[in-house]
Amino acid sequence: MRGWWLSCLLLPCTAFAQDDWQLSVVPYVWGASVKADVNAPPLAPVTVHKSFSDTFEHLDMAAMAIIDARHGRWGILSDFTWVDTSEDAVVPRVGLPATLETRVATAALMGHYRFIDETRWGMDVIGGARYWHLRGKVDVPALGRGVDISRNWVDPVLGVRLGWTLSDRQGITVWALGSASDAVRWDLMASYGVRVTDHAWLRLGYRYLAMRQVNRYLDFDAAMAGPGLGLEWRF
Repeated sequence: MRGWWLSCLLLPCTAFAQDDWQLSVVPYVWGASVKADVNAPPLAPVTVHKSFSDTFEHLDMAAMAIIDARHGRWGILSDFTWVDTSEDAVVPRVGLPATLETRVATAALMGHYRFIDETRWGMDVIGGARYWHLRGKVDVPALGRGVDISRNWVDPVLGVRLGWTLSDRQGITVWALGSASDAVRWDLMASYGVRVTDHAWLRLGYRYLAMRQVNRYLDFDAAMAGPGLGLEWRF
């Protein structure tokens, strides 16, 4: 399925050599296309494939933020996402109309270490865990049947984050995170930031987030990708 997701996208490109604690808070919006396949027995598999604007119309609620705290080379990174959507869908091959309601909530807590600390660029090694909450409700009116399933799980997260300071007012950040349990999941992001005040940065970027949850009750395979806009506050 494709659509609009609001999410916290853009990681802070923090200064690379500071002795005091630094705190960055980034609320954001993420306009992402989403493509997903859902198999929830006893119903037939359902596919949702919608345009960017169509899924935005079906967005029920969203909230996202990134919080990053650093002291010297060490730091803590948190990423929070909550999205509720209602989508029109179709049962493949037979073409029966269906509806899909989804809720995806994530909360990541990760530590990071500044492995490379140069004047203009740096690299963090990141490790931690991400909690997932997934709820999927599928209804096929023509069959008079539906299913409502929810799942909660925790994945380990490992990755790297690169940051380049272009000037006192500009910076680029890239991160690549991956985890694997029953399926590999990826979180890839790149952002460009411009300082607008002493404590605020405007950030524009692109994020790709893929997930899959497989068990005997549910096979949910989704990929979300698109541009995002965030406002970073540094303290």
